[in-house]
Amino acid sequence: MANFLTVLNNIEDQIVVNYYKKFVGEDELHKLLASFEKVDFLGKWQQVLTSLSTGLFGTGITFSSVEAIYSKKDDNLVNVLNRAYDENFKEISITGVSRARSSLIPTCRTVKFPSVPAPEGDYWIIYISESCNSIVVASPIITPLIPIKITDNFALYVLTKDRDSFWKTPKEQNEIFETLNKYGFNNFWNKGIFSGVSNTHN
Repeated sequence: MANFLTVLNNIEDQIVVNYYKKFVGEDELHKLLASFEKVDFLGKWQQVLTSLSTGLFGTGITFSSVEAIYSKKDDNLVNVLNRAYDENFKEISITGVSRARSSLIPTCRTVKFPSVPAPEGDYWIIYISESCNSIVVASPIITPLIPIKITDNFALYVLTKDRDSFWKTPKEQNEIFETLNKYGFNNFWNKGIFSGVSNTHN
């Protein structure tokens, strides 16, 4: 039974990887993989943009000072610590694990939070800035087990290594917004919305 489930999971991974490859395009995929080798993926990332649709994932635009901290678990797994302030300025956090669906394409990832009774979600890195300081993460909607893609671009997160530096770099901002338009993040539910900073955050 365990072997059968492993086979099913492997098939699911391959189908989703193919969805990802088709969405980003072959040329962009080569650039992403080359950039991912240079980017310091581990460590702290600060959210600068998100979308209204992320509210269905338990986050959304009412959270402030949103951060994601990644640390290595093993060769294919990354520990995830997400923390923020909610609308009442209460500090909140959640821990989980991210994995690459393919060791050859580490930008096509999943994330799973054990405290949330839901299957792992997809975490697609679709853009890495030239400076390697900012990334765009897309959250598609794909049914679990039998992976039927509903949409590639349901929600987005734009993360940067340094929030202040990002907002002082118009070139990087323009590249991000060009990427969002390119991949259809321009509807009211999935367009980029400024992710605020709480005054209580040091």
